[in-house]
Amino acid sequence: MKKLFFLLLTLPLMLLGCSSGSDVTLHSFDNSVLKEQTKEQSFQPELPTKVPFKVTDAQFSPPPKQDTVLTFDFYSQGESNNHLSLMVVKGKIASTEREFEEVEIGDEKGGYAVNGAGAQTLKWSKGDVDYALTYFAKQSDDQISKEQLIETAKSFE
Repeated sequence: MKKLFFLLLTLPLMLLGCSSGSDVTLHSFDNSVLKEQTKEQSFQPELPTKVPFKVTDAQFSPPPKQDTVLTFDFYSQGESNNHLSLMVVKGKIASTEREFEEVEIGDEKGGYAVNGAGAQTLKWSKGDVDYALTYFAKQSDDQISKEQLIETAKSFE
């Protein structure tokens, strides 16, 4: 009887522990304002439709005198402060010394790495456009997973 009671008590806890790690929570993001802002650029990148936190501010910053590199920043402010950055390059992003773990982003291959400052970067290519999505964990209140970055990348359109 004690064994049965123990089994009935521990089984739900084990199931809960196994299932909680696979949950990937993302928030919808309307990228139409950013898409409108990039219409005059030399190329129009895909942008996320889902992000790992509720965005309260999104900014597009075209570098001066540069038409092949576009940068975007996504912020949440209020209950928690978070910062996600996106760099999009028409061509190839300059190589870094960092080792990237190969990951799958839908049908695409990409790379994931965390630098010494705790910034998580996911990079991938679509055609002749390279993307680098970076979450600044030490500047942010929430922790996000590699899976959340991958799911964010899958939402690009």
